[in-house]
Amino acid sequence: MEVEELYARFRDIKHGIRARKPSTSMHFGEHKSGYKGAGYDIVGVDQWRPGQPLKDVAWNLSMRTYPEKLYRIERMEPKELRTLIVCDLSYSTLFRVSQASTKALLMLDLLGNIGLTRSNVRDPVGLLGYSDRIELFMRPKLGSSQIFHMAHQIFDKLNFEREFPSKRPAHLRVALDFMLARLKNRHSVVLLTDLVDIVNDPDAIDYKRLRTLGSKHDMIVLILDDPNEFRVKSRFGYIRISDMETGKQTVISARKAAAIRRRIEEVRETVVYRLKRKTGIDACVLTPDNHIEELPKFLISRTAR
Repeated sequence: MEVEELYARFRDIKHGIRARKPSTSMHFGEHKSGYKGAGYDIVGVDQWRPGQPLKDVAWNLSMRTYPEKLYRIERMEPKELRTLIVCDLSYSTLFRVSQASTKALLMLDLLGNIGLTRSNVRDPVGLLGYSDRIELFMRPKLGSSQIFHMAHQIFDKLNFEREFPSKRPAHLRVALDFMLARLKNRHSVVLLTDLVDIVNDPDAIDYKRLRTLGSKHDMIVLILDDPNEFRVKSRFGYIRISDMETGKQTVISARKAAAIRRRIEEVRETVVYRLKRKTGIDACVLTPDNHIEELPKFLISRTAR
């Protein structure tokens, strides 16, 4: 795929997004702030208690009950919601069976869908790319041009990696430590990864760090999957498989490919369950064939709770 084809796909996504109503502001989209205090939207009325700020007292409501009771109005101010898309740029994302079905292309499609949708509601969008080190970091900015620039950066990175492979593995902890240290304000974090490092070693995932990050930010995990990776034409003979993270090669019977695929699916299901149970982070497995239908269902199910 050339970069012009990638931009054409993004333009199709952008033209497919429809605004709910004409914008009356040139600034940000409206989102409820995680912090309560002086603002515009009234959340509720509560009795003022000693130790709370006096500036929150609603004196008009408290005149009849003063000094026995004082009341305060709890408000919430709409603020911008910065979005950070975190992309796994390890060597395993470069694996492809066909030109039309790759995890790298799936990652770029999701980047376009999520990034352009957030940009459409005037939210700043940024990018963090990682392997066993931080590969890319772009601070959240406004505008659809930011999304095209992010996609171009990833596209160039993947092409360079195919021509001069460094075969870097993925270490999720590197990205988690970076976000815990750098993200001071609340963000919406979208993690795009194939979790190959976790499938190889399920205990490698740091649930404590994820729980800390999930408590500070609105975080989801979108797991990239390509079912064609273990699809073989014949059950007879032997095939050579390679671990894209470690480079280790193994010769197996062709009939065992389906069993390996089932084990990977079971490990991923376990990881998704543990992410929700231990950290409160929602996760979803997406493939090149089903992501257009499954991603909206997943996002709607989160807002329905």
